[in-house]
Amino acid sequence: METVKQDKQISSNYLAANLRLLRKRRKLSQEELALQIGLNRGNIASYENGSAEPKISNLLRMAEFFEISLIDLAQRDLTEEATLKSLTRIHGLCPQERAKLEGLFQGALDFDQFLKGIYTCYSYKSKDLEKNSDDLPQVAKFLRSHFEQLHAAALRLSEQHLQLLRMCRTKEEKKKDV
Repeated sequence: METVKQDKQISSNYLAANLRLLRKRRKLSQEELALQIGLNRGNIASYENGSAEPKISNLLRMAEFFEISLIDLAQRDLTEEATLKSLTRIHGLCPQERAKLEGLFQGALDFDQFLKGIYTCYSYKSKDLEKNSDDLPQVAKFLRSHFEQLHAAALRLSEQHLQLLRMCRTKEEKKKDV
């Protein structure tokens, strides 16, 4: 029970110092920060001096405003420059997240090729069916129609997924250049 109390105290201390540090790095007064995140100056002052702990909704607003995770805001000592520089949301993606993004992008490209391959196979087999379309059972015509619709929808979704991943990669490249 005592360690839980200590952990909570440590988190509160980090939160207060981190909030003050991040606000000052942005050159904001307590009132300006409060206006930005929809609180009043008194809330910010009490969070910074540790006399009050914010509700989760306020923590989320602050983390979003400073572009960091809740864990970084409340449980990491950001007064150490090395820790501050390692924040993934402030300086772009960390190496593991970058690798994950690249893996997702490669997976999306592979999936796109898979879709094209399946459609090529379908088109080849479909030509045989067209020759005998009068003899084709109704169920086969139904399946053929639905396959084409499914394929078209999968292509649209795959292209949107690739566009989103390209956009993330582009934004990450811009952040690395800064």
